[in-house]
Amino acid sequence: RLFLVDGYALIYRAFFAMISRPLRTSKGENTSAAWGVVNFLMRLREKYRPDYVAWVNDAGTSFREERYPDYKSTREKLDNELQADFDRALERICALLEAFRIPLVVVPGYEADDVIGTLATRAAERGLQAVIVSGDKDFYQLIGPGIALLNPGRGGPAAVEETWVDESNASERLGVPPSRVVDYLSLVGDTSDNVPGVKGIGDKGAQKLLAEDGDLDTLLARAGEISAKRPREALLAQADNARLSRELVTLKRDVPVELDVADLTLKEPDREAAIRLLTELEFF
Repeated sequence: RLFLVDGYALIYRAFFAMISRPLRTSKGENTSAAWGVVNFLMRLREKYRPDYVAWVNDAGTSFREERYPDYKSTREKLDNELQADFDRALERICALLEAFRIPLVVVPGYEADDVIGTLATRAAERGLQAVIVSGDKDFYQLIGPGIALLNPGRGGPAAVEETWVDESNASERLGVPPSRVVDYLSLVGDTSDNVPGVKGIGDKGAQKLLAEDGDLDTLLARAGEISAKRPREALLAQADNARLSRELVTLKRDVPVELDVADLTLKEPDREAAIRLLTELEFF
């Protein structure tokens, strides 16, 4: 099994899970994100025993930002103090990945989602079990033979339990099968990434329309025939938004990245480096 970790998603989740009462060392360093990552790495090794693993981060400006400048523009900005905490956390986490000998994969100009989509698809084609580690609903479009999802959960006030998702339960979260996830997200949008969707069509409405008409292209072609006034008018007026949203939520599977599993084989940590870092972070 090859585990592909959506790095920034995990870091942000750990950082914000305890944002109101962050973990701090005796010197005042915010260690919430590092704590979450260390616990995850230990649990991954002990509970799931992966054969191969890769930690994947975004790198540079993606085609989505060029295509739609407002992409992700609604995300909350950190103040100076929190930004400094976050930047320091990133430095610590990069050092921890090195100490734990977890390979870091970045492809300039591509989001981690697209790199993961490409690596997962190639792994499945080779007969490996790819496991995507992320809570991002975009990844549900990839679930199928040889590709599963591990939602790592989070602590804090808005706690989420760790969840394994494969073909048997892939429809539970969004109410549509993986083959319809792109169409569904094109209709409802995604507030976290500022993907517009079609205003006036919510979760239940999108599920109903797709169950009745099959896919987004059919819906748009037959929009004038929809009996319910609200979705009919919304689709007629916002067809361009639906098509734009489909571009933004569709994960690429052809990123220029090689799947060399020999480089991704899980190795034993560098114990001295790991213990030194964990001691500095006061993770006793």
